[in-house]
Amino acid sequence: MAKESGGIMGITTKQFQLLTDIDLVWDFLTDIYDRETGSGVAAPFFEYALQSSWMDQSYSYLDRLWLDGDKVVAFVFYEAPVTDVFFSVRKGYEFLADELVEYAVTAMPNFEGKQRLVLFNGQESLMDAAGKRGFVLTEEYEDRSFDFRNELDHPLPEGYHFVEPADADGLKLAKLLWYGFGHGEKGPFEGWDRQDDSFDWTPAKSYKGVIGPMTSPAPHSTHEYDVIIADENGEYVCFSGMWWVPENKLAYMEPLCTHPDHRRKGLAAAALSRHYHRMKALGATHMTGGADPFYEKLGYGKGIHWTFWKREEKQADAPLTNPCRACGADAAAVAALACELWPEHTAEEMTGEFEALLAREDAAAFLYRREGKAIGFAQCQLRWDYVEGTETSPVGYLEGIYVREDDRRQGIARRLLSACEGWAKAQGCTEFASDCELDNVESRRFHRAVGFEEANRIVAFVKML
Repeated sequence: MAKESGGIMGITTKQFQLLTDIDLVWDFLTDIYDRETGSGVAAPFFEYALQSSWMDQSYSYLDRLWLDGDKVVAFVFYEAPVTDVFFSVRKGYEFLADELVEYAVTAMPNFEGKQRLVLFNGQESLMDAAGKRGFVLTEEYEDRSFDFRNELDHPLPEGYHFVEPADADGLKLAKLLWYGFGHGEKGPFEGWDRQDDSFDWTPAKSYKGVIGPMTSPAPHSTHEYDVIIADENGEYVCFSGMWWVPENKLAYMEPLCTHPDHRRKGLAAAALSRHYHRMKALGATHMTGGADPFYEKLGYGKGIHWTFWKREEKQADAPLTNPCRACGADAAAVAALACELWPEHTAEEMTGEFEALLAREDAAAFLYRREGKAIGFAQCQLRWDYVEGTETSPVGYLEGIYVREDDRRQGIARRLLSACEGWAKAQGCTEFASDCELDNVESRRFHRAVGFEEANRIVAFVKML
């Protein structure tokens, strides 16, 4: 279901749906792809991750699309680790940058404060938005690309031969990937046929990561262009995957590995040369590579520039805790924060109100403290009269929520809201509601980011009698 974007007329959002939106995302990413000025990752990047056994798909419901009518104009998503957040934006819609970054900060995973925003050349508006929210550049590198106007022609060394993808042995390939990507340090490739529900990378996961895409390939994968090299004994020693994207004339190479016992013999160069000849004949103009100096030595040039942005938390050493329900003795502390949220009231008025409210059974307030200091609060209560958009009674209602400015964007408001929701559930409520002023864009964005759906917009009237 599409929802109106916070404060931007005509723009709607929808959460990514794993079973139905693969084509929607692929078409969007191929449509905005810009090799020259940059546009974020290419289309295979997202789909390759989704079909990989190393990818945690359980948070994919957080990935979000922005649409202008039926046209996708932006996409925010994660890859691996889940705390790395990516952005793709259609040119002309850079004005969405603040909202996109705000969504990433408030809704996307940030476990143990490890969230990073991954931004590319051509995404300067997103870099500006990230900078305004306290993110700083911590790392960058160049992912190189090969221009097919140049030649790439490295022969296959003697004693090796190519294996056609249609004849590939999944077990041999999984074994190669286990050792080729350095997992042999964990132990030999054994137990690949066991059930494995652990969080570790194992031979079983390596095998599943190969046999799955082979037997049930992703919608836009092109395994027929993969390159496999075997030695004289028929053991696989080098592999290079290929996604052909004719819309962008792009030969997207992913992944590439060589068995440690067969490195520095020219196998990877031979595999990439085979890609070059095959894909150029199909109309490809360039091929992706990586950041390793190996690619530069082969003649790869400028590609896509990766930058990683991380927030320097002012309280990085103070772990997040859970909010506590306020009692009568906390009335003054809650009132002090409430006066910052509602400055038209005095501390005396607010203290009196909260002393009364905290004694009620149908209302509650929660405080968030850091090092003993109250830095945020949320107030909720039961509403028995009709609440817009609801079908039950009573309804839990968020009357107010506030976190001091220096402590925002750390997940505190979400924890306060969760405490309120938990209280409402304990009172037997199945619905939770809230409201804000129409011109309070920041509040509207927060409500959408934490799962509220807009129910109605009303105009209030009054007259003197």
